[in-house]
This record gives sequence, structure tokens and C-alpha cells, in this order.
Amino acid sequence: MDDTQISPRVTGKPGRRKRAGKAPSLTEKVYTRLRSEILSCKLEPGMEISESELADRFDVSKTPVREALASLRQEGLVRTFPRRGYQITPITFGDMNELFDLRTIIEAGAAELACEHITDAELDELRGLANVVYLQGETPTIETFIAANRDFHLAIARASRNARLHDILARQIYELERFFYLGAQLRDVNTETNTDHIDIVNALAARDGATARALMIRHNDVTRQGLFQALATSRRFGSIGI
Repeated sequence: MDDTQISPRVTGKPGRRKRAGKAPSLTEKVYTRLRSEILSCKLEPGMEISESELADRFDVSKTPVREALASLRQEGLVRTFPRRGYQITPITFGDMNELFDLRTIIEAGAAELACEHITDAELDELRGLANVVYLQGETPTIETFIAANRDFHLAIARASRNARLHDILARQIYELERFFYLGAQLRDVNTETNTDHIDIVNALAARDGATARALMIRHNDVTRQGLFQALATSRRFGSIGI
């Protein structure tokens, strides 16, 4: 296990924003598709890619591919090598530990703050998101589950009424998304996630800040340990630079 690989870094808000009122350009279409495939690990960490291969695959010229890759490089999802082309940025246990440490600190505070401000409508939204499940091995349901998990945690951050806290957490969640996809593919986390999320919602509804904080810390620790175990024992793991 090599923790010396370059860690992914995200600058600015996650994702590229489409221009208001205009259809997405070829560059934006290529960017959106590539980013989705990187986050879902369809393009695996450490994989080498080239402009010409991607241009042929997407049936476009090299220009939109090059521009999309430049944006992804700024987000830390792609790296470039002179005369070799591009590589999907590897991920390591060190990356995951750093991201979970930061995420736990942010989310514990967000949950505690949210108890002071969350509305009944927001609690109803969280209850719906807490009950989303997936079928292991079925990509569309995994994508729905990952999106619901992301929306659940960001909704709590939004309920804290601290926009900066929300934006910082959003970046951490997007950086961890590749780990979540791998983890969901390797083990069934439905019951574990749903139970933890429902407990957190109940604490928020009771306006119990100390309990909400403690539950969020425990939830992140359980998720981290589950990912470590699943990824460390996966045969697939050795081929993706972890």
C-alpha cells in the first residue's frame, strides 16, 4: 500500500457549471461524462488515457477532450505526463484517512448546528433520503444510492445555515466519492447506512445537538473502517494504485 501518490485536490466548488440559458458545449458534455466515469471508477484510479482514444470514443475532435481534461486536472482528478498523456489520479489509504478526518470534524459541527435551525420540511427530506437502497452489482441503483447519500449529508450541512461550511463539506464529499463507489460495489452497506442515517435524523428532530454530533462521528468512523476492510481485501484493489 503506497501512500506516496499525489492526493486528489479540488479547487473551487465541485463540478463545472453550465452556462446559464445555453445548451452545453461539446467540451461540457465530454467533461460531464468523463467526470462521472472517474468518480464512479468506471475509469479506474491509475488508468492511463489519451486524447485520441477519448476523441474516438466520444466521436469528437481532440479540442473538447483536451479542454475537458484540463478542467479535470484542475480538480485533481487527472494528471498529465510529458510524452505519455494522461492518468486518472491514483487514490490511497492516506488520501482516505485525511479526507475522513476533515469530513468528521466538519460534519460533527454541522449536525450540532443543524439542530438549532432545521425545519420540519428539511427533516422530511432527510427521512426520504435515509431510506434509499441499492442492489449490489447494479450500477444504476448504486449511482442513485451514492447521490442520495451525498444529498443527505449536504442537506444537514445546509440546515446548519453556514454556507461556507456547506461548500467545504461538498468538496470533501466529492473527493471521497470514488471510495464510496468502490465500497458499495464490494460490500452491501444498505442496512448500515440506513440505520445510521435514521438515527441521525431522529437526533436532529429531537434538537439534541450532543447526540447528533456523536452519531455523526460514529457514522463516519464506521464508514471509514468498512471501506478500509473492503478495499484492503479486494483483489481489484491491487490494480488501481492503492
